[in-house]
Amino acid sequence: MLPEIYLTDKADKALARGIRSVSGMAEKLGFAVIGCGGIGGLRMRTISLNPDLTLKAVCDVVEDLAKRRAGEFHCEYSMDYTKVVSRGDVDCVVVSTSNKFHAPIAIAALEAGKHVLCEKPLARNPQEAMDMVDASKRTGKILKTGFNHRHFRNVLKARELLDSGRIGKTTFLRSRTGHGGGEHMLRSWFWNKEMAGGGTFLDNGVHLLDLTRWFLGEIKEAKGYATTLFWPIEIEDNGFGLFKTVDGKVAFVHSSWTEWFGYMYVELYGEKGYIYIDNRNCNKTVFGEKGGEQVVYDYGDMEDESWKLELEEFVRAVRDGRRPLGDGFDGLRAVQMAYAIYDSSKTGKTVSF
Repeated sequence: MLPEIYLTDKADKALARGIRSVSGMAEKLGFAVIGCGGIGGLRMRTISLNPDLTLKAVCDVVEDLAKRRAGEFHCEYSMDYTKVVSRGDVDCVVVSTSNKFHAPIAIAALEAGKHVLCEKPLARNPQEAMDMVDASKRTGKILKTGFNHRHFRNVLKARELLDSGRIGKTTFLRSRTGHGGGEHMLRSWFWNKEMAGGGTFLDNGVHLLDLTRWFLGEIKEAKGYATTLFWPIEIEDNGFGLFKTVDGKVAFVHSSWTEWFGYMYVELYGEKGYIYIDNRNCNKTVFGEKGGEQVVYDYGDMEDESWKLELEEFVRAVRDGRRPLGDGFDGLRAVQMAYAIYDSSKTGKTVSF
């Protein structure tokens, strides 16, 4: 059963009907990837390694890049995304372009009857993200946000420990994520406000914003700072946020492009114990009971399967006719959380959701 947030009006009920209407779908799902850069290529490889999926087409405005990817993965290519999303042999579309084009491409794909996996952040701003969610509900097609961090082994282990009640009722979360940026990023679209929509909070930070909701629950209000401390850019290279949930839990989130030793560290505390997720220079989950010894789950020697697991979750959701883990609404909420910090930083006030 879909959560009631998707069942509040006729459009929401259309989504419930539409995502369950998969009986006529081919045994092998046809995929297209729009955006042939690094992440797009990773998605293509993940799709091609799944025997139940077929990569039908790739698309990019740079023809040489699209042509090279098509040759690498033995599929067709195009420079026009409207032609790709209208293909009859494509069931699902992956959007891996720069942030500026997430909304128009995803909405076009949804309106063409395709299910969509769109890379994070879902959009440049809350309005674009809302338009995408509305299109999903209106068309009855699934919209998933690319939150592969939910599928990290140490994150999944943390979720397992939390769900089993090992730390009891959660109380607060403290987290940080970051990397050092680099001169090469000054020449990329990531640090262009028009293309990206925001800085580190919308880039790497959006994963922590999503995990905060996943672990603690729905957010009620936020306060914080978005600052530019080092890099000569017009968007933030550091963001500091305090978030309060509807039931009074508090989370601190710091996202950075000047953290010279990354990448991610999360501390989750409960009434009976704590969980640490450590991606700084390792891949561990640490569990400890209050007053007891620590147990360390070390995944350092294991290959990152998060992209594979996320794709499989998306495919299962399409076949089962249900909301996927980390769906469009979750992507919308993460964008809203980032913008709440932007607004709070400007006004000095607490922002309510």
